[in-house]
Amino acid sequence: MKRRVIIESQKTKFKTSINSKIKRPITDPYEIPGYEEAVINKMNKLNNTDFKTIQEIPTLVFQVPTYLEKDGIPIGKLLNQAIYYVANNKIKEARKCLIMFMPSLKAKIFCKEEIALQKRRPEEKQKYFNKLMPEEFKINNLN
Repeated sequence: MKRRVIIESQKTKFKTSINSKIKRPITDPYEIPGYEEAVINKMNKLNNTDFKTIQEIPTLVFQVPTYLEKDGIPIGKLLNQAIYYVANNKIKEARKCLIMFMPSLKAKIFCKEEIALQKRRPEEKQKYFNKLMPEEFKINNLN
């Protein structure tokens, strides 16, 4: 039989065993049983697609629906404006749009992720680069 080593702290009077087995919680969603099938079914339903594997999903370029609203704030239009501004290298304007409905740090992270996405997928940037902002993205009192 193995000898257990006990670690004892003088400050907290906390004892733990080195060999004790602790069941760790599932932190990665891919470890949840049935997660991939649920994602595929949901994405196929939302986008009218027929994907078979989860690896095929990132090949499609999505546009945020412009009708999304929360507490009277047109989130869909603001997100699309932010994507447009990032494509035209106007990061400050993109962050101003995002700060209206999310904290500043999240807006900064969103912009960084969008820049990285547009570097990986140049066709996303070419949709808006050096073009006028589409009318459906504009908000009457902001633009």
